[in-house]
Amino acid sequence: MQKGSEVPSIYVSYAWNPESDAIVDVIEKEFQKRNIHILRDKNDLQYKGKIKAFMERLGEGNCVILVVSNKYLRSENCMFELLQIFKNKNFYERIFPLVLDEVKIAKASDRIDLVKYWEYETENLDIKIRELKDLSNIQGVTDDLNLYTEIRHNIARLTNILKDINTLNTNRHINSDFEQLYSLVRQKIDKDLISNEELTINKDNSKSHENHNDGKSNILVRISTKIFGTTTFLEFFKKNQNGTIKFGITAIIGALALFLLVPQFFALKNDPLGNKAPSPSVIETEDSTVLVEKDTVANTNSQKEEMAGAAPDVRYTVDLVVPSNMVNAAVFVDGKPADVVERNLLFIKISIKQKKGSHHFEIKGETDSCITDKLISKDNVQLILCD
Repeated sequence: MQKGSEVPSIYVSYAWNPESDAIVDVIEKEFQKRNIHILRDKNDLQYKGKIKAFMERLGEGNCVILVVSNKYLRSENCMFELLQIFKNKNFYERIFPLVLDEVKIAKASDRIDLVKYWEYETENLDIKIRELKDLSNIQGVTDDLNLYTEIRHNIARLTNILKDINTLNTNRHINSDFEQLYSLVRQKIDKDLISNEELTINKDNSKSHENHNDGKSNILVRISTKIFGTTTFLEFFKKNQNGTIKFGITAIIGALALFLLVPQFFALKNDPLGNKAPSPSVIETEDSTVLVEKDTVANTNSQKEEMAGAAPDVRYTVDLVVPSNMVNAAVFVDGKPADVVERNLLFIKISIKQKKGSHHFEIKGETDSCITDKLISKDNVQLILCD
């Protein structure tokens, strides 16, 4: 991932075979049209470049497209890449898998066949190593044995994750010029760009304690990003940071001045002579102490009533599990647009307010829609829609 607000490169992990090569060629072409560079070993690994180092960098990538074939699941290099991705955090959020039609992992028996395959490869290599008369100086071979063992221990878990992600039919991706794949990758890129820019700005502000604009830039970035969008404003802000801050401060001062002067203007208009009514605080009466006590008691009672009647603002997160063709659909809760926290290939994460009774959930896509009612009484609930 490149730093700053530059558009990052996207890694692709795949096995070398005619079908996978052809699919990656099309993905690369379609993404280049949208100014996104695809990093693949055939193009970006130079002559005598270290293959393992490239695969480790791929494993750390923020966006990795997986083209999963039968050969992929039986290739030690491909499985090494998948393990590297898995070991780094946010595995779900960082992978964008395309599982070819030839791959059979939906049934447990199919996944067991893969476990058996790597079990055999591990045992076979172990036997060959033990047949050696001298076991010294075979570091590369023992490294492979350790890798095979690690694949054997994780292949069931990894394929179970992949089979739970709705990856669409390969032909549907090709016929749509991989539009849905691009859309999800673009969302991840924008999210990462905002996070990187905020980290950079916070770091710069922390270094200059004498700068009175500390903190104001972050507020302006967040407000303006909401109004103008993500990448466009961030690039503009980076180039025009001082001018943007000055403009924002001037606008705030102007608004405050207007807020203070308008009431005074209307007061003078209604009372041209400037006569002021006596303030209640300076009216002398024999029962002034009693009045103050009554006001105090009334205010106290009012505050108690407000505190007793105010319901705590409890929020729950709900994962709406939807088909992949609905991950970009509009979401409504109780007839209002939902507070969407995250979208990925598996679910749409939303935040809802606690309430008495059921919530009404509605998903509206371009051609399909679905609704359901559900009582949500705890956090981190999974709700399957459009099944």
